[in-house]
This record gives sequence, structure tokens and C-alpha cells, in this order.
Amino acid sequence: MTTTPLRPDLAHRTTLGRWLHVQAEAISRPWISSVLARRIYRPEQVNSRLTESSLRALYDSLADALESGRYAALDDSISAVTRDGYLSGYPLNDLLLILSSLKSEVWQAVATAYPPHEALSFLRSIDAVFQTALSYQARVFADLVQHDLASELNRTRSQLIKLDQTKSRFISIAAHELKTPLTLIQGYSDILHRELGLHGNEQVHMAIAGLASGAQRLLTTVNDMIAVSQIDAQSLQLNFQMVSLPHILQIVMQDLRASLEERVLNFRMKPIPPELGSFYADPQRVYQVFEYVVGNAIKYTPDGGAITITINLLDAPADVERFVEVGVADTGIGIAPEDLPHLFDKFYSKTDISRHSSGRTKFKGGGSGLGLSVVKGIVEAHGGKIVVESAGYDEDACPGTTVRVFLPVRYDPPSSVGRDRLGLTT
Repeated sequence: MTTTPLRPDLAHRTTLGRWLHVQAEAISRPWISSVLARRIYRPEQVNSRLTESSLRALYDSLADALESGRYAALDDSISAVTRDGYLSGYPLNDLLLILSSLKSEVWQAVATAYPPHEALSFLRSIDAVFQTALSYQARVFADLVQHDLASELNRTRSQLIKLDQTKSRFISIAAHELKTPLTLIQGYSDILHRELGLHGNEQVHMAIAGLASGAQRLLTTVNDMIAVSQIDAQSLQLNFQMVSLPHILQIVMQDLRASLEERVLNFRMKPIPPELGSFYADPQRVYQVFEYVVGNAIKYTPDGGAITITINLLDAPADVERFVEVGVADTGIGIAPEDLPHLFDKFYSKTDISRHSSGRTKFKGGGSGLGLSVVKGIVEAHGGKIVVESAGYDEDACPGTTVRVFLPVRYDPPSSVGRDRLGLTT
């Protein structure tokens, strides 16, 4: 401190706050000079919003607070200094140093100007004011940070929404553009197969078969892309008809029988509840759900393993729709706990990219990462829910995975009731 405040005549001494007003130049000027010249809070900062007038206002408010006994008199000036410092990029610790250094200046001035017993009384008042002031400054700083974080979060959320919309539009456009030439490839492949008949050599037949198989696999991916874009746009249309769930499951298993036999997998379906009759659903979409779920079970179950399907008709109050639970359990390698929350994310896949050229039901074969996202969208469009359970990932112990699909059993045209009441909401 460069200037020592004069000790006032004790006979004419007023309150400490008024004394601070009298000694403003002697106390505040060296403090302000120290703050602005040394920039104790951020030495490299050159575009500070903090000014001599704002710091002097803080000092005057301190004197007013001590004179009146109302600490709230400091609030506006503390808020102004904190806001200016925050906007200039100073961290909280550096801003707190401004108040702490002012406290030190006042403390030294009082200790110099008054006898110890009088100074101690004043210093207690000063300490109480600064404790309140520092707490308030920290709260103001926290509010500023929270406001900025909320604003940044909103901006980020808006950008993510736009990005997701752009991605969905790209998927939709790309899928529709790919579907037309794929249809032509499939059509010409069929024509070549019929025209050649028994006349083509074995190599030509293998080439045509490979062409047709590749086109079919690509068409499946394209259809998944279209379904994902429809799900994102909430425009997936379902063709509700009376369907037999056991019959659909039998068709799925028949279509996948070659893969089951190739992989030497044991398949069984437990007894079906006799009271389960036909109900309203989209047969093509329901087939799509279980063809993918069972295909996934085949893919991640080592040769010689087992896949079991169970069907349970859930109990429900008389005034709501019943639900049927279809469980597909395998003895495969399982799923790691950290992967479970992301299984339904679009394009999420832990499969080695080098395996993406292998077939859909080859052990740990690759895929587009769209299947479960499509399955979830279809199931939820029906008013149901899908749950995946696994004890973990282990290629030696093979803890297995169970997929549970819940579908509403509607014996009348679909309505919106039932799902919420049974607690099947996500």
C-alpha cells in the first residue's frame, strides 16, 4: 500500500462505513491501481471489461453497506464486477481475488488507523461483510456459468436435431435412389437365369446366383434404410390384418432353416398358449422383426449352440389389451453391459468392419447396424416394446442373449389404449 490513511479524530469519529468514504482515495486508489496494473486475475488478459469506475463503485458500495448495515447494498456492484470479469474470460478464483485484495487493503488501513481494541471491533464487521460478499459473488458466477451452459446446450441440441434431420433425409433419398437400379439388377438376373436354363455352364450359373444374392442383400439394406427414415419421420405405415403369430414364426424358421443346419444349431419352440388366437398386426412387419431377431441369434451363437423361442400370453385387466411376449433366447457369446444401451442406435455395431462382407448369419458376421433400430421402430409402431437382456460378453463361457418382444393382442381394429397401462412405455 503506497498511501497510509490518516487516523481520524476519535471525538468526531462516525461509523466505519462513513470513515471508509472519507478515506476513499487513500484506500481505493492503490487497490484499483493494483488490480488494473498487475491484472492479478488474468495477466495475459488485455481486453478486460473491468474499469476503474466499476471497481470504485464496488468500493463505495462496501462503505455504504458498512454504514447502513444492509449488506444487500453490495449486490449490484458485485454482480456488475463479476459479470464484466466473467465476460472477459476470468475464472472464479481470479475474480474472488479482487474482493480478497480489497479486504486486505481495508484491513491494513483500519489496523494502521486505530488502536488494536478498536481495530478488532471494526475488523469483525469487515470480515462479516466480506464473507457475505464472497459467497454472493460465487453464486452470481455460478448463475452466469449455468446460463451459458444452458444456452450452449440448447444450441448444441438444435444443431444435433438439424444434423439428424439432414442424415435422415440423406438416408431416405439415397435408399430410394438405390432401389430402382437394384430392382433392374434383380429383374435382369432372373431373366438370365431363366434364359440360360440348363444350357449355361456352371461358372455362369454361379456368377448369376452370386449376383442375385448380392443384390438381394443390398436390397435388404436399402429397405432397412427406407424403414429407418420412415420411423424417424414418424410416417411408418402399418397394414393391420388378422395374423397368426405362431404361423409367422414358423415361416421365419423355415426361411432360416438352411442357416440353422449350416451352423449345426439346435432350434426349438416351446408350447404355444392355446388361448392365443389370431390378432391384428402387420404380418410383413412382424415377419421382419422376428426374421432379424432370430437371424441375429444365429449370427452370435457358435456352431452347435441352441436357440429357443417361447410365447407367453400376459395377464391384463379386463378393460385393457392383452400383450403377448415372444422370447428369443440363444446360447451365444452375449453382449457387453456397455453395449446394451446403444443396441437400438442407428448404425451402431461392434462387429469388425472386415467381417461386413460375410453373410448375415455367419458367425459374428457384419451388418449395417440398422436392423435393431428398424425392429424397435416396428414394434413401437404396433404399440409394443422390445427388451434385450444379457449377462455379459464372453466367447468362451457363452452367457447368451435373450430378446423379449411385447406385442399388443388386438382382436379388434387397433386402438391407442393398453400399452401405457401395462407399464410397457420406455
